[in-house]
Amino acid sequence: MPFVVTASAAISFVLILGRSYHVLVLLIIAAGWSQAALISLTRSDAFQYLDDVPAAVLVTAAIIKAFSAPDKRLHKALALMLVLVLLAGIGYLRSPDGEIGIAQARQVLMPLGLVFAGFVYRNDIRWTKISSYLLVLAGLTVVWVLVEEVMQAPLIDPAWYHVNVVGGNPDSMRMGLPPAYFADGVSGGDLTFRPGGPFMNPPVMGFLLGLGAFAAVAKLRSFARLGMLAAIGVSLFFAYARAGMLIFIVVTVVFFIWVKVGKYAGILVGLGLGSYMFATFVEQGNTASHSDGLFSGFMLGLQSPIGLGFGTTGYQAALEGASTGVGSESLLGLYFAWMGWPMIAATLLLLVHFGKLLGRVPKARSLPVWVAVGFLLAVASSESASSMASTPVFWLIVGSVLAMRAPVKAHYRPVPAALAPRTPRSPLPSSRPRRQQAV
Repeated sequence: MPFVVTASAAISFVLILGRSYHVLVLLIIAAGWSQAALISLTRSDAFQYLDDVPAAVLVTAAIIKAFSAPDKRLHKALALMLVLVLLAGIGYLRSPDGEIGIAQARQVLMPLGLVFAGFVYRNDIRWTKISSYLLVLAGLTVVWVLVEEVMQAPLIDPAWYHVNVVGGNPDSMRMGLPPAYFADGVSGGDLTFRPGGPFMNPPVMGFLLGLGAFAAVAKLRSFARLGMLAAIGVSLFFAYARAGMLIFIVVTVVFFIWVKVGKYAGILVGLGLGSYMFATFVEQGNTASHSDGLFSGFMLGLQSPIGLGFGTTGYQAALEGASTGVGSESLLGLYFAWMGWPMIAATLLLLVHFGKLLGRVPKARSLPVWVAVGFLLAVASSESASSMASTPVFWLIVGSVLAMRAPVKAHYRPVPAALAPRTPRSPLPSSRPRRQQAV
């Protein structure tokens, strides 16, 4: 284990010093993609932190850059980041169990640290390169999923990984597999197999396939795009990865209607599809617990100005028998319950910012905003959104979108072109990516 962690950290530092940020992001994606398979094949938890280490190096480098840069926006972002660390420290001190407190503090600090890194490195990451990497890994994942669906069995046995690394209860296994491999109520009451792909967890895998949809829309054209989106959609259906489906619908259907038909049509279709999806899946598995977790977490956050602290609820606490069950199955609900009013206020401000961007950014360049919106919906409906195995790029995109400035609306009196302020170009790839486009 020390060798794996040390080697990963050393490579990450070299990439940071060489400003090869897109290669470092590739390392983060590839580490998460291969981690579960490596652990299961070797039966060694030496690879457990394979994805965390390069992500932590990127966040640390972003903190150093923000501290030393003359940009006042970076200084403000760094101050907010330090406030977040302080709140997380308070949440840890209030935790009834130190080990659970550390695990859940990581569920806050690592994802939101990547949001900060995405803000800082918005002009340094080569997103067209990232899109290419995502297309390759998403394609491999689709093939993996389809093979498992035909076999009705995983390619690599996930039992040892689930019990010895994740900490799952052996008594919860179904037909020798983790419970996440089966969906209830989708075929006359019988158990339905859900392929988990390389992540050995269908919900976690759904986020990577959602990223694949984003990359296909941003990078591919014509029949290649349609073929890739169709393959991803079929894979998401077989896996019943609800969070991935949410992202897929927002990034593909809603975005294209927004661009081709109009903004109001996009909003109406999005609301209609969201309602249909909720009504369709609410009786399947534990979907209701996801919405309950968001609502109960929000109510707990309202009742507690600084939250309940870590170790009080959530999956990690449930594994140790310490969870109240309140706020689970929704990462956003957990954030509300753990950290109270500050997290609720931050979420409201984020929604306002997204709304401004969607109203003012040219429609053809709104793809990254829609990706962030789709991911926020997934964060609200899944605790798996904190997994570093498949979501780091999403958190980076959210940070980059936060750095986007909403263009000022024109007054009713036209302004001469020579005097009109120039609006900065969106830092993220649009539906028509350009060569050497950087964040």
